[in-house]
Amino acid sequence: MSFRRYLENKYTTASVMQEAIYRDQEMVVMLTSGPQDADLVRTWMRDYGLFQGITTQNRNAVVKQFLHFARQHERTGRQPSAADIEALFTELLTALHRQVPRSWVSASSKLLWCLYPQTAVIYDAFVHRALVVMQCLDNDLADFPRIGAAPRIGSEADIALAVRHYMNYYAMVHQLLSVHRELLNNLRNKYGVTYPYDIRIIDKVLWMIGNPRQAY
Repeated sequence: MSFRRYLENKYTTASVMQEAIYRDQEMVVMLTSGPQDADLVRTWMRDYGLFQGITTQNRNAVVKQFLHFARQHERTGRQPSAADIEALFTELLTALHRQVPRSWVSASSKLLWCLYPQTAVIYDAFVHRALVVMQCLDNDLADFPRIGAAPRIGSEADIALAVRHYMNYYAMVHQLLSVHRELLNNLRNKYGVTYPYDIRIIDKVLWMIGNPRQAY
């Protein structure tokens, strides 16, 4: 089965799953319109499993660091370019790593998506697994550098490698979005779907492909 056919078959399922994550939209609205809500960010990060093994004190410090980052990057309405996303991701990943030295690649991508929900790409292990396989089978992904394993961030010196890995992942997901944009528009009109973020539909369908517990 091609990715296009799978996307057609799973479109409504993916849309319903995304709509059900109601705190995503709460985060987007809060970061767009204010006021800043540290409790919401903390709960949202906990729900996504981003705080495992982190003390309450460090959780509070990470939330504070992210909200400071958000204040420094107020949105103008212009969608950021890939170069903008690379700079923003690097800055946020570095800031979080300095606060608590661990790999914050997934968390940084998710937090960045809340700021730029039409453009930023969430990093997820199941999506990565799907892309690793699809790169060998899907002509739309064949020309990208081999995605490889996710790099470990042992020190700040490893951040540049992690950013390079994320941006290749980002470009692959955006390639699928670009190739299938007309199909997504047609499916939205056909089924009357109101979920506004096509990048997350692509993300969710890839997540389904890479998740061994997901029914085919």
